[in-house]
Amino acid sequence: MNDRADTAHGTRTAPLVPGIPGLAWAETRAVAVDLAQHGWPVLPGTYQLAEHGAWLGRSGAAGLEPVAALWQLATTTNPDVAMEWWTRRPYSVLLACGAGVDGVEVPAAHGHRALAQLSPAQRGPVAVTPFGSWLFFVRSDDEPLRPELAANAHAQLHASGAWLPIPPTARGGLPYRWRVPRPPSAGRCPPRPRFNECWSRRSAVEPAAHDPASPE
Repeated sequence: MNDRADTAHGTRTAPLVPGIPGLAWAETRAVAVDLAQHGWPVLPGTYQLAEHGAWLGRSGAAGLEPVAALWQLATTTNPDVAMEWWTRRPYSVLLACGAGVDGVEVPAAHGHRALAQLSPAQRGPVAVTPFGSWLFFVRSDDEPLRPELAANAHAQLHASGAWLPIPPTARGGLPYRWRVPRPPSAGRCPPRPRFNECWSRRSAVEPAAHDPASPE
């Protein structure tokens, strides 16, 4: 994609919006620029100016979603383009999966167990959603998740054709947040085979009682 060929999708012509608090806008823009600079393909998402306010950035938006209808053509890894887009509006920050980084979503109890089995050197970035599930970010590849992960750990793979919110994006005032900080490079996300190996250990996928110490 040509990073600057997105005018037709509405990401470059929107007027500036002064209503959002400056610090939050600056933080969101800095995240988008940093992600793009380190190879994470980002795209603008709809956003709210108040906790239960209307979703802005795309006509008729009913929730968090990409601003561009053809969002697969409206991604960038160019930090200058990201700076331009997120200077015009305080878009949510979305990741286009399948182009270097994928996400595996699991319930919090299983995420806590899996994380405990990984050494600090093996851990990739992990985000906690507003709904309590955990997102493990892994390198994009062709290896599918093992069937027992979906069956026993209720794991869902977000790969090519999917998008994911990136902290500090929020829904209804509830933010996505990092449980394990993101490494500076997409290439440093763990490979999916390592993730499969960890999650295929019985202790990571067997039914788990709720752990009150586990953040949700």
